[in-house]
Amino acid sequence: MVRERSVREQVDSGRLAFAVLDVNAGQYVESTREPGMELLAALDRATDEFRQRLTLVDDHDWARSTPCPDWDVQYLVAHVVGGNRFALSILGGMSASDAFAEVMSAPQLADDALGAFDTTSAAQLAAFCTDGALEQQIDHPLGKITGREFLAFRAFDTTLHAWDLARALGADEHILPELVETVLAIVESGPPGMGFGITALGSAGADAPPLVRLLDLAGRKGDIDVSGV
Repeated sequence: MVRERSVREQVDSGRLAFAVLDVNAGQYVESTREPGMELLAALDRATDEFRQRLTLVDDHDWARSTPCPDWDVQYLVAHVVGGNRFALSILGGMSASDAFAEVMSAPQLADDALGAFDTTSAAQLAAFCTDGALEQQIDHPLGKITGREFLAFRAFDTTLHAWDLARALGADEHILPELVETVLAIVESGPPGMGFGITALGSAGADAPPLVRLLDLAGRKGDIDVSGV
């Protein structure tokens, strides 16, 4: 099946909004869905957004604070890489508790943070693309969920932390609008606080730009120029 090959082999990375995975047919088709992107495409683009910021990190940046309370840049990046590894384990049938213990038993970044991110991100995307991955029931800290639901969580987490990393580094905070629309829909239709106790600020109105609304729901205040968003 076409889905068994990696997303990056099928579609040019970063432009996946123009081709989506038809889960029923098991193949990529031209997308006519607006706004937003298919979830696999969203995760792929979120991965690229995070990577763009990660390549900017210098040695002196690792101790910078981030919008996540008590997290510095090193902890933030390790969290995302560890999340990739956790995804691989539970998609492979491991329990959430065992997967968490496995991830926590070893350093996440070693001496090559970008390499660790690239390797685990590619493996995660490939795992989500395997036959039946989106339909299977997996063990998650929130309980039994489908692979598709977990994919939405990973797209949300990676996108949000791409913005967190940009804010920590003083880098460009804009996120691809189609990705923002998709992740905003995930949050608006998801469990309160995405099941992890995230508290919305409640200061962004319904007419606010999508990125501002997304950040507000995730407990973050953008304060960015959204004139081009």
